[in-house]
Amino acid sequence: MTTVDQDLSLLPAEQRELLRGLNELTGDVPPGTVAAAVAALSAERGSCLAARGPARELTRADLLVEADRLAAALLELRVTPGQRVALCVEPGVGQIIGLLGILRAGAVVLPIDPVAGHVARWRAVERSSAAVLVSQRSLLGQLGWPERLGVLAVDDLPRARTPLTLPDLTDGHAAACVVGGAETVLRHRDLLNLVADLADRFGIGQDDRVLALTPLTSGRGVQETAIGLLTGAALVFCEDADARNSSGWPALMTREQITVWHATPYLLDLLVTELEDRGEGVPEQLRLVLVSGERLPVDLTRRLGDLAGQGVTVANLSAAEPDGSWVACHAPAGEARETPTVPIGRPIRNQRVHVLAENGSDCPAWVTGQVYYGGLVAETVNGQNDSGTVHPATGERLRPTTQYGRVLPDGVVEIVGDASAQLLVHGRRLHVHDTEVALAAMPEVRSAAVVTVADGTESRGFVRLLAGASITGADLLDRLRRKVSPYLLPSRIEVLDRFPLTADGRVDRPELAAMHGSAASRAAEVAPEVLTRTDADLLAAATAIACRVLNVSEIEPDTNLLDLGVTSVELVRLATLAEDELDIEVEVEELLNFPSISMLIGPQLAKSTEPVRQEPTRSPDEAEDLLVGVVKRHAFKDRHMGVRHEHTAETGFRLGGNADPRLFARRTERRFSPAPVVFADLALLLGALRSADQGGESKFWYPSAGNAYPLGVYLEVAPHRVRDLDAGIYYVRPDRAELVPVTSGGRIPATAHADLNQAALEESAFTLYLVSRMDAITPLYGELAWDFSVFEAGAMTQLLMSVAAETGLGLCSVGTLDSTELTEPLQLQQNDRFVHALLGGIPHRDGTRAPR
Repeated sequence: MTTVDQDLSLLPAEQRELLRGLNELTGDVPPGTVAAAVAALSAERGSCLAARGPARELTRADLLVEADRLAAALLELRVTPGQRVALCVEPGVGQIIGLLGILRAGAVVLPIDPVAGHVARWRAVERSSAAVLVSQRSLLGQLGWPERLGVLAVDDLPRARTPLTLPDLTDGHAAACVVGGAETVLRHRDLLNLVADLADRFGIGQDDRVLALTPLTSGRGVQETAIGLLTGAALVFCEDADARNSSGWPALMTREQITVWHATPYLLDLLVTELEDRGEGVPEQLRLVLVSGERLPVDLTRRLGDLAGQGVTVANLSAAEPDGSWVACHAPAGEARETPTVPIGRPIRNQRVHVLAENGSDCPAWVTGQVYYGGLVAETVNGQNDSGTVHPATGERLRPTTQYGRVLPDGVVEIVGDASAQLLVHGRRLHVHDTEVALAAMPEVRSAAVVTVADGTESRGFVRLLAGASITGADLLDRLRRKVSPYLLPSRIEVLDRFPLTADGRVDRPELAAMHGSAASRAAEVAPEVLTRTDADLLAAATAIACRVLNVSEIEPDTNLLDLGVTSVELVRLATLAEDELDIEVEVEELLNFPSISMLIGPQLAKSTEPVRQEPTRSPDEAEDLLVGVVKRHAFKDRHMGVRHEHTAETGFRLGGNADPRLFARRTERRFSPAPVVFADLALLLGALRSADQGGESKFWYPSAGNAYPLGVYLEVAPHRVRDLDAGIYYVRPDRAELVPVTSGGRIPATAHADLNQAALEESAFTLYLVSRMDAITPLYGELAWDFSVFEAGAMTQLLMSVAAETGLGLCSVGTLDSTELTEPLQLQQNDRFVHALLGGIPHRDGTRAPR
């Protein structure tokens, strides 16, 4: 370890007392494990409600029985103490059974997101060395996993063959859960200490009900669950659609008598805005709001206070890392501060916070320094995670963070910046947090986010406006010039309807930065230029595309992509994007035979020093030409099938082989990113509907009864959601491959769609309406005309969803709506009938939707 040579003795006496008082809260860490504590609570309060979902609820005694059944099954699979067990279960009561059952067996929980991409799930399991997977029957039938895994379903457990003998575990230093891409470890003592502090601080107990909205795959979700399991409070789960729909939260909280709610500042803002728009106060049972994950604006707490009066306590919780254990807590009391964000406060019991200067000395009040954490959070895990830093005065082990903060005169810590959000100007680092605060303070702005791009040499601003506000990003930028240093001005400010979110409800800042760095964005902002590309440049660019497509952080050039669980559909999409973005030719057949990044770009390496022209966004005609390549690749022969035909009396004819991997790419997307759709991608999708002349006969990709082709497709584009295409309604002309304006700027009323689909509709970038010209088919088939129209719509939908998977777009089928609302906007004729609709956009991969 290294030590620094400064201590508190150099500070004035009042400053020394202030800093010592910051870390004075200590106490006994509850002994043992989470599983043992839950079992003890069950023995005391077995009849109390433990968890409730839409279709099931369990008392604490029932929960322990179900968890022990799973523990017995795990032990029969020879799971040993400390071994990692993957848990892939949809949010609900089953998830709690899975978590507790794994802990009762002495194992470590590795939560896996059921809606994560195939490669991401596969890689998470392989990297963790987990030998057993706990899931559900429905998911086991849908999701693919490495064959080596032992598999259990929480809702279909085998009968125990031997009496249950649980391992005798008492070491709270052992890991309880491993979460996130960084594999953050949450130990038993971390969770026990945290919940004991919060229970004492806020009186959380068996009379409370906690609304569980945060996915277990994040550290915030694990700690939210621990609050319920370890305090006696009941965890309440809701339908997936309700979890994402802020308009339903007030009724849900009232109906379930929710007293404790945990959320990010963004989700809290959605709730407060919903209540303000309705003119309602907060649900009367709600008494405690726990906020974590991001900086909490003071103005948001003011707005909540106006709705709740003194009846609701707001507590700001902070951690050393996104998925880490909460270390500090602050519950503002009295008048709101004049600071723009709520301080993180003081450390909870047995944790410590220090603000240190670059030379390692403690910063006096108001002086900004780097934030370090000590106490439990700085303890090593199995001898690892030792930062090598100690406090100069106390010698305690410290854990550095990326945060910058300052101690305020009343002894609480305020965060003022983060190393991940700094601009590098003439060798000096500046915090863009100040820019974000100034932008958020403008009267038209609901919330703001500023991210750094271009390797930290420039920044980009994003805002959500208040309802009814009308101002452009350029106007905001001009106004911002008078409020911040010229060095802190963003290169551009974009107005968004909503921000992209991570699975646990935080603003997805990397995705905002990626919106700036996308090829489409660059093409829209700069003229074509000639670049010189080296082999290293080409390899780096191809690797970045592969990581984006396969949803992984890094890939070695010679890694066999099949070992990561990649499907042939994903390889085809990778080839398509590489040709599109890198202006190279990919040998698709060779890539399918030898799937690696080296094979992807191998034929180009000899040419890589040639000048490469960076092109702007493609025109519709060029996009249609791209479609031809997609069609060809989509028709490749699956070499892995190798079908053998066998027959037995018991099984009938066996088809042999494996399921076509392309089926895993087709999925319904009910969540969409706010990023605008690139027109070329939309043109590729709609190009699937075009017809071509073959000997005087029109040929389509899909069949139609009697070659009538009565179905027409209308495209509705939401404002600012498709680049280079104005909002409005268009008719898709298949014979001329063009969009014909129907209603410029027109929209179909949202009320035409069912309540169940409102959330997906609001997030979508465009909608496709399939309408049958009944006059074109009824003369041929009479009463069967409608049946054949529905059949054709099914074929078109399957085709569109298959092509969407190749272009990176997502679609959501909508079978019912109020068709009377379509007649005027679509200018339909008397006998035209609505058949089907598809909501579309760029899929939001970090959402909490259920796979379909």
